Amino acid sequence: MSVEFHLFNYGAYPDIPFNDEVENTAYIDLPNEHFDPVRGKWALDSYLDTLAFGEKLGFDGIHTTTQMGGPIGMTPSANLTAAYLAAKTERIRIGTLGPILNVFQNPIRAAEEIAMLDQMSGGRLIIGLPMGHGMNYHSAATMNPAFARERYWEAHDLMRKAFIEPGPFEWQGEHFHIPYVNLWPKPIQRPYPDVWIPAAGSKLTLEKCAEHHYTYQALFSPRHVLRRNVQTFRQAAGKFGYEPGPDQVAAVIFIHVAETDAQARFEAEPHLMFLMQNLNRSRQPDAFPPGHFSVESLRGFMTKGGYRDRDIGEMTFEEMMDEGWAIVGSPRTVVDKLGITVEELGAGKIIHVADFGAMPNWLVRKSLTLMAEEVIPHFRAPGAKPIWAQADPRPAPTHAEFGAHRREPLSPPKARIHGLGVVDVRTAHVEELRTALRD
Repeated sequence: MSVEFHLFNYGAYPDIPFNDEVENTAYIDLPNEHFDPVRGKWALDSYLDTLAFGEKLGFDGIHTTTQMGGPIGMTPSANLTAAYLAAKTERIRIGTLGPILNVFQNPIRAAEEIAMLDQMSGGRLIIGLPMGHGMNYHSAATMNPAFARERYWEAHDLMRKAFIEPGPFEWQGEHFHIPYVNLWPKPIQRPYPDVWIPAAGSKLTLEKCAEHHYTYQALFSPRHVLRRNVQTFRQAAGKFGYEPGPDQVAAVIFIHVAETDAQARFEAEPHLMFLMQNLNRSRQPDAFPPGHFSVESLRGFMTKGGYRDRDIGEMTFEEMMDEGWAIVGSPRTVVDKLGITVEELGAGKIIHVADFGAMPNWLVRKSLTLMAEEVIPHFRAPGAKPIWAQADPRPAPTHAEFGAHRREPLSPPKARIHGLGVVDVRTAHVEELRTALRD
């Protein structure tokens, strides 16, 4: 089975107190006096530079995310970051894992940004639509989290209709009333870009993902939890009359590659522990405010081994390796362990988390280079190229192709010239062509 590899980094601000040195956690309310703008600029540049390097390495896609109100990520707008990456790269696919729909007062604003990003990138955009978590709701303060799920899905349905149906039309819903839904511009990809739904196991989310034939992005969890969630997703798809292929399953995995297993652990362990003990750690009410989950989903998280069923900061490195949270080792070890994960999950896409929050840029690049040269080729046919090198999604990347594909517009640009009448402005600068179309 051929596997797509997509690169995702945290883009975190690393210089923060250790977890036992703060009153709560670093997740939401760490004072921003800890943020040094000079250090922040350096870390942000390294984050963006490494993602753009993913194209040179031959990854199939690069992904950014929306993080708010804390050091876990310096990207409060995934769309803004994706716009930067679209300008810095040529053809690699770009995933915006955000927007957080519930952060927007109006989901049409999110749809407009997505459409513009798809235009700017030349049809390379992947939309990630996470539900979001407590940090987003506490920081943005746009809504009561008790209504998060129903508001999210209404926003989704409105945005999807705006992509598909001609406008203007009126939307009258429970949370949104928009008299004129009239999306300008529209995406290059028709009817809209590929949608990925990050989910930790909510049954409703998995069913919605299956209903719309979206890619299920299985968030980092113990491997047995990922297996259960993927099976639930496949069962949900069966209710809609189809069997999802590997291309609809994307697994998020922390991966670090070095020359030997011992060297890989020596390099990765402190950074992986920093990530789990500080950045990813949060109190349950902070991450998941009351009402954010259904009762069924919350029970599953707390009793069935979900990724928040315990204090992840208390896990040992051995536990993380044994349970499949991360894959750390030599190229041979990573190939073997990744192969098991791909086979067990039936995953056709791997989202490779590479930086572990505080890992220096040179070390991330070393690991990624080994990954690209020594691991990824084992999961592709001999000589196979990344998906973006197999076909160009842009409808007209050159002037000649534009000329070959353009159609006569429904209404060409016109203007009224005094004493002459209404003219076609495309040719009105040529005297013999400046003729009146009408008075």
